[in-house]
Amino acid sequence: MIRMKRNRIILFLLWVLSLVGISFYGGPISYGFFVVLTLIPIISVIYMICVFVLFKIYQSLENRDITCNRTEAFYFTLQNESPVSFFGVRVMFYSSFSTISGLDDKTEYELKPHSGIKKRTNIVCRYRGEYEVGIKKVVIQDFFRLFSYTYNNKEPFRIIVKPDIVRLERLLHGDVAVNTVKDSFVNKTFPDVLTREYVSGDDPRLINWKVSGAAGKLMVRDMISEQQQGVGIIMDSCRYSDRIDEYLPVENKILEAAIALNLYFSEKGIPVSTYYETTDPEESLVYRENGFDAFYDRMCGFSFKDDHSNELLMSHVMSQGSVFTKRAVFMIVHVWDEAVTMMVQELNKNAIPVIIYVISDEENISFERISRVDVVRIPTESDLREVM
Repeated sequence: MIRMKRNRIILFLLWVLSLVGISFYGGPISYGFFVVLTLIPIISVIYMICVFVLFKIYQSLENRDITCNRTEAFYFTLQNESPVSFFGVRVMFYSSFSTISGLDDKTEYELKPHSGIKKRTNIVCRYRGEYEVGIKKVVIQDFFRLFSYTYNNKEPFRIIVKPDIVRLERLLHGDVAVNTVKDSFVNKTFPDVLTREYVSGDDPRLINWKVSGAAGKLMVRDMISEQQQGVGIIMDSCRYSDRIDEYLPVENKILEAAIALNLYFSEKGIPVSTYYETTDPEESLVYRENGFDAFYDRMCGFSFKDDHSNELLMSHVMSQGSVFTKRAVFMIVHVWDEAVTMMVQELNKNAIPVIIYVISDEENISFERISRVDVVRIPTESDLREVM
C-alpha cells in the first residue's frame, strides 16, 4: 500500500512536469511524454479488467468426506487464459473456520499467458457444518503498482464437514455417577427406587415397608431391565444466534460432546440414550456399540433450529418419562436457564446424579449449586479429553 501511494505521487509529479514542459517548451517530446503519462492510469485500469475477466480459480479436495480437526489434502489452480502476463495476483483464504498450511495472503503470483500454477497444501476444518473454505478473495494489481482491486472469489468452494469423534479414556467429572452405572450391571434385573402396588406373585423381599406404611397398602420396588439402567444424555438443539461465527463453534462442541459420551459408554457396555429435538423429540439408544454408527450418521446431518428451546426439550423429556429410569443423566447445553434448573430439580427428586456441560466461552458464569449435580464449563476451542 505504501509503495502504491509512492508510485501515484511519482506519476502525478511527472504528469505535472509534463504540463510545465508543454506550457514552456512545447514540441513533440513534451507532448509525447504528457500523452504517455496520461495513458498509464487508463492502461492500468484496462489491464485490471482483463485480469478480472480472464483469471480463473480451480479448487478441489483429495477426499470429499471431510471430518473436522482432520488434515486433508487441498489443491488449487490459478489459471491465466489471456495472451497477457498477469503480475502481482494475490489470493486471500477463508480463515474463520478452516486453516490452510504453507500459504499466506502476502504471496504474489505471476502467471504467463495461457498458463497456470497448481498448488498442493493441507487444510484443517475446525467445525462441523456446511461452509466455504479455500480462496475467499483475489487482489489484483496493475503492473505499475498504481491501483489494486479486491473481489470475492466468483466460484466459492463450499463443503460439508462431519463432527469429530473424540475417544475419551476416562471422565474427569461425574465419577460417582459412572461408578453407580457400572455397579448396577451385576444382574439382569434390579429393584428400582420407583414403587408400585403389590400384586400376587411379587417377591415379598421387594416390599418397601416405609412407602407401604405411608400409602396404607403394600408397595413393592419395581424391577427394571438392564437396558433401563444406562445413562441419559439431554442435548441442547437450539440455534441461539443468526451469526455463523457465533453459533457454529457452540453447535460443533455440543455434537462433539454428545458423540464422545455415546462412544465412551457404548464401549464400556453401558446403554446410553440421547434425547434431542428434530421435527419431533427423539431418543437414540446406543448399547455395546450397537447403533453408534447410526447415531453418528444422524449427528452428521443434525440441524439446530432457532425455534427449538431448552424449555420445549425439557418438557418433552419429562413427559416421556424414560429419563427417570436412568442411573445418571448428562446434560449438554449452551446456557443454564430456568428450564435446565427445573429438569435438574426433577432428576434430583428421583436421586439421579446429574452432570451438566455448559458450552460457553464466557469465563464469569455463575451456576446454581444443587446436590448430586456437577457443572462443567466447556470452552468451544477446548480439547474434550482435557475438560470432560
